[in-house]
Order: sequence, then C-alpha cells, then structure tokens
Amino acid sequence: MQIVFKDSDCTNLKTALSREWLETNGVGGFASSTIIGANTRRHHALLLAALRPPVERYVMVSKFEERVVVQNSEAFICTNLYPGTVYPHGFNIQREFRLRPWPTFRYSTADFDLERTVTMVHGENTTIVGYHNRRSRGPVTLHVRPLLACREYNGIIRRHERVRWEVEPTKSGVSVQPVAELPRIYFHVAGTTLECEAKGDWYYRFTYPVEEERGLDYEEDLFTLFELRLRVAPGHAVYVTVTTDRKAPPSPEALLAEERERRRRLLSDPDPVRQALVFAADQFISRRGRDYQTVLAGYPWFTDWGRDTMIALPGLTLNTRRLPVARQILATFAHYCDRGQIPNVFPDSGETPEYNTVDASLWFVVAVWRFWRAVQNAEDVRSLLPALRDVMRYYREGTRYDIRADRDGLITAGSAGSQLTWMDVKVDGYVPTPRHGKPVEINALWLNAHLMMAELEEKVEGNIHAAVQLRKAADQIAGSFQRVFWNDAGGYLFDVVREDFRDPAIRPNQLFTVSLPFSPLTEAQQRAVLEVVTKHLLTPFGLRTLSPQHEKYVGRYTGNRWQRDCAYHQGTVWPWLMGAYGEAYLRVHGAGKPQKAELRSLLQPLIDHLREAGLGTISEIFDGDPPHRPVGCIAQAWSVAEVLRLYDLTAAS
Repeated sequence: MQIVFKDSDCTNLKTALSREWLETNGVGGFASSTIIGANTRRHHALLLAALRPPVERYVMVSKFEERVVVQNSEAFICTNLYPGTVYPHGFNIQREFRLRPWPTFRYSTADFDLERTVTMVHGENTTIVGYHNRRSRGPVTLHVRPLLACREYNGIIRRHERVRWEVEPTKSGVSVQPVAELPRIYFHVAGTTLECEAKGDWYYRFTYPVEEERGLDYEEDLFTLFELRLRVAPGHAVYVTVTTDRKAPPSPEALLAEERERRRRLLSDPDPVRQALVFAADQFISRRGRDYQTVLAGYPWFTDWGRDTMIALPGLTLNTRRLPVARQILATFAHYCDRGQIPNVFPDSGETPEYNTVDASLWFVVAVWRFWRAVQNAEDVRSLLPALRDVMRYYREGTRYDIRADRDGLITAGSAGSQLTWMDVKVDGYVPTPRHGKPVEINALWLNAHLMMAELEEKVEGNIHAAVQLRKAADQIAGSFQRVFWNDAGGYLFDVVREDFRDPAIRPNQLFTVSLPFSPLTEAQQRAVLEVVTKHLLTPFGLRTLSPQHEKYVGRYTGNRWQRDCAYHQGTVWPWLMGAYGEAYLRVHGAGKPQKAELRSLLQPLIDHLREAGLGTISEIFDGDPPHRPVGCIAQAWSVAEVLRLYDLTAAS
C-alpha cells in the first residue's frame, strides 16, 4: 500500500501535523514525527533509544535543524512549533512525503531538489538520515544542527546546567556525551568531507500541541552542541548515522541495503492491505534482554504488557507465519509465570514485573492453544505446559488479588478498588469501571481454558485422565455461567456479578462468550448477545466500551489525565474488539461468502485509517461519538493484530 502525501497536504499545517510516521528497531527504540518533521509530542525523536531492551527508553536526539545553502541563496527544510508561531517554514517547500520503504521527505525550490530519508536499523539504537541531491544549480551545502534532549522518553526538559558541552572528533564524525549517566552519542558522516563547528546553545520553548491537548506540560527546551556542514554534489547522497551502539564508522549504504531487503520480505504480499498490516505487525515485535522476544503494546508510550501480548500474538505471529517468533514470545512469558500469573506489565524503569491482572494468564492459555493448532507439533508446545498447569491450579485454588474459583466453579477476582481486567483504569484512587467480583469475559476465558487444556493434555501428553477431569469441570462452569450471567429481562449478559449485585451495563465483554471457540450459551443466546452489541456498541472503527444510553457514557476522549482516564472505558471505541466481533458474527450468521463480504465492508474504515493518524498502522482508540476521532497511541499491537486476523478470516474462500 503506497502512502504518499503531495505538496497540498504538506503545506496544509492542519493535515500535516495530524499525520505521524513511525520507525522501530526491534529492541524497543524508535524514531517518529509528523510528515513535515515538526514534533508535536514529547515522544517524537530522531533517535529514541532503548538502553535495556525493550525498556529504559530515552529521547537522545529530538531532531535536526537543517538549512540548505546553494550559491548565495538558502532555505530551511525543517519546521518547528513555538508559542504562537511556526519557524522555520520548511513545510512551505516540501513537495512530497512517502512512507515506504522508509520515511522520505522531498524539498524543492528553483535552486535545488533534495530528498531526505530517515531509517532505523533493526536490532540496534541507530538512525540513518540520508540526503540525496536530485538537482541543484551547483553544489549544495547542508548545515545540520542536532537538537538534543537526553531525557527519559515520558519526561520533558527545560534549560539546565548539567549539560557537558564537549565535542570529541572521531574518524568519521563527532561524539558527545551531554549527560554523564547516559551513553555517548556518535554522529558518523559518510559521502562527503566532514566539517564540524562546536556551537553549544539552547533552543527555547518548542511547543507540542498533542501534549497540550492531553493536559500535560507541552513546552520544552532543547540544546545543540555543534553544527555539521555537508557538501552534496548533484546526483550524490550523504548520510549522517546517529547511534549509541556503533563507535566505529558504519557503512550506511550496506546497512540500508540490508534493511531494504528485510523490509522487502515483509512487503512481499501481493495484497496491498495485507502487506501494510504485516509490516505494521512487525513493528511491535521486540527483543527482551538478550534471550527473549516480546510484544510492545503500543507506540509511543507502552512497554510489553502480558494481556496485550497474548491477545495480539495470534495476529502478529500466526497470521504472518512467524511461528518461531510466536514460540519465543510464549517462552518469554512462561519463564516469568509466577503463582499461575504471567506479568501484566514490565515497568520501564526495570523493577520486578507486575502481576496485577486476572485475564492475562487466561489469554496465555488461549494463545498457546492457538499456537498448537497452527503448528500441530507436540515438541513445540510441551515445554509450555507446566506454566499452563500452574495457571489452572492457582486459579482454581487461589492466587494474588483474591483470584480464585468460587464454589460454583466460576472465577472471582479482586475487591473494591482493585482493577484486574482489561478495563483497568484507576485514577487518584477513583475507579471509573469497577469490575471486581465475577467479570463475564473472565469466566468465558476460564471455560475455554479448561477445554483447551483438555485438548493439550490429551493430544500433546496423552494424559486422558487429566483431559476427562478438565472437561468435567468445564461442564460445571458452563452450567453456573448460564445461571449467573444471563439477563432474562434484557436478553443479554450481565457484565459483572458479585454477591447480589448484577451489572446490566451493556459492554463488549459479553461478546467473548460468542467469539471464543467454546461457548456456554445456546445458539439463541449467542444471536441475542450479538444483536445487542451490534445495536449499542458497533461503530465504523470498533466497539464502544459502553452503550451511549448509559448514564455514565462519555463520547469524547479528551481533556486532562483525569478526564481522559474516566472516558477510557466508558464509551471510547477500541478497534481490537473487531476481531471478537467478526468471529461472533461468523459464528452466528455463518461463514459464507456473503457474510465474509459484509464483515470485510465493516473493516473498510479501519483500512482507510491506515492513511491517517499513525501512518500505516492502527490507533489504540477512537472517540465514542462521531466522527470517531483517533486518539490515544498512534500504533497499538492488538489493534493491528486483530484487524489483520479478521482481514484474513474474511478472505474469499
């Protein structure tokens, strides 16, 4: 899928500032900005490095300030936002932006025609910025000033006195270490004679409008230590490689050739939509430490979350036929399984993993079962079974956060004030969506875990006795589920049950009783659930988290942190839920060509969305109210994974 913006889009600030590109490196680092290179959020950077993959992420180099000099004329090719103004105006001479194979910016005047590219190298904290002189009246001199931040990626800095201003020459450029506790940054120049002048200075009050909209600090000071002067003859290219990993001069041409080939393989699918989704899926797969693989939940601010990883894993790895990667990711979380729980999140600062979730481990069982169905190889699954058995045992007998099976066989979890399901917001002690007790999707997953484990015990281990016991327990769970959750008056399922309380809020969680392989509901009940969800929750971009008819519904995700958090699961639309919706739809209506065509048409707005917000990927969330503005993260793993999975499910037979 070609994603290209011409000069009419690049010179339109409203359009240009709302389109963001993303380059990732497979170890947690990334580069990102808008299509005109004007940073609008604190996470935008040319080099955002993961110092302990995939965490401890720092904005090392925010951007370059670039000026082109041809004979006696000059023009900036960069754009910055300051309070009440835009300067310089590089976007006014930008003629094009192309996303693939990597972000490419074209600038043109009567004096020159220059292409600029930004490429991250897979597997390391390295960004290559290339400049190709397509045409000029004479030799071009590029004046490049790196603007540095050297701060934690969720933070923001103002001028301070801790900067070390020393610039050290190297064989191919310069290196600096502005902050003592952070790594040295190397700037390697190739394709031209190096000229460098030390110019230490601060640039004040860069403005980030996305942060302002989010109610956060939105002005930042950046500093520069030197200016590079690069001469580029017509028809030639020069490269600036920015890295914390490479002390020796690299060959940018060789690195780019290797990266181009890696991307060519990812983009080989003849279907352009599927091609884009497969490429997007690759961006979330990351190394954890030296020996493990994981999934980053979203860019620009999420780390690897157990729940998100297990939900996203089938789409990201099984649908893309990356079975060894799937196996490695499952092994990573099996390694960290403790008392029947896989981590909810690995903190960015490197502390002990957090286990405050009830559903991640159950989705882990589902992910392993789907992996088993994909590989049909007992040896690939056998080593994962001890962790799965721990999940079943500890959930039955009890583990952290009062997660345990009740006398009726159903799972109860948490207490007032705890948030253990995917609707997990807690802001300053306030819980907008209290779901302690017996959540509906948790018990749908619990039923499926029993029947999936029964199959694994029988087929992988030949343990018929264990399989029989698991299926017997599943029968009890299914019977209890019917008695406890079915809302006769409404014709759908209660969302949460605890003691005498039955929550009648219409939420999408009930859909998993229809979409998961094993349902506790009758066919008539499955149809009723789908109809209610369709009527109240379906939008062009996914499912709302609460019916608009509910008194606590919030239709716009906006405002300060409190306001946004309180809207997060109170009506906000989540694209990842389309995977479950599609599976439920095909189960109820059949999987013929007309039904698949209908579902494919429902996906079209999300396919069109690949050309807006986070380009080539899918946003985390959308407003509940039309026109369903994309908000939250610009790229979310389970959004991409579930749309890809549903896209494949709806392929014509």
